Amino acid sequence: MITTMIRITLVVVFILLIHRGEYSPPPAPSPRPGREYIEVGILIVCLLITPYIKFGLFWFSGWKSAYFVLGLCAPLVMELLVRRRKLSVIGFSIPVNRRVLAFVAGIFSLYLISRIVEPLMLGKGYQFELRDFISITIIFPFLEEVFFRGLIQTRLESALGAVRSWIVSGLLFGFFHFYLLYLVPGRAPDITEVLGLVYLTALGMLLGVVFAKTRSLLPSFIIHAVNNLSF
Repeated sequence: MITTMIRITLVVVFILLIHRGEYSPPPAPSPRPGREYIEVGILIVCLLITPYIKFGLFWFSGWKSAYFVLGLCAPLVMELLVRRRKLSVIGFSIPVNRRVLAFVAGIFSLYLISRIVEPLMLGKGYQFELRDFISITIIFPFLEEVFFRGLIQTRLESALGAVRSWIVSGLLFGFFHFYLLYLVPGRAPDITEVLGLVYLTALGMLLGVVFAKTRSLLPSFIIHAVNNLSF
């Protein structure tokens, strides 16, 4: 519990530090914010339905297969087919803002050190399973960054502005994990798990402000991946 509270505090500090300074204009300003809200609503509905769609794909089973397919198809459908615009709009581009990239390097280092040191402090050994590593550290962080930051946050930013968009996308990120882990199975979180959800929400906001400042999914993906890193 204390470890989680320390992580929440550090994440909030990094959010405040990265937030300082000006934001770049939205990559795709919209004259019709109503359209942005409708498309965000469609994306959220797709996320809410996903846990109830279950089939097998590769080594995934149950809802994870649907989540995998949704994450891959959503940017292709929503950007290339519906909007007819390049994927660079949603963050498939080279990151900018060297100041924020320096913070990203610091966050990466802290997370990596904690992932190495924490098992030793708890008396646990390191266990490595390739499929779990690929899924938890690479595939799902990438898909979530595309979905929450690239697709949802970009649309919200066109309607709400940079700051409110990463706040809302962070709240949605935390709520989706609450929905997936607790509402769908029908169980209530204990106090430790509530703190974990607060941490995930704060992490979502951190990833959002990093994305808003760098205009690239790569830095937020790196932070997300190393946060999920397990041995």
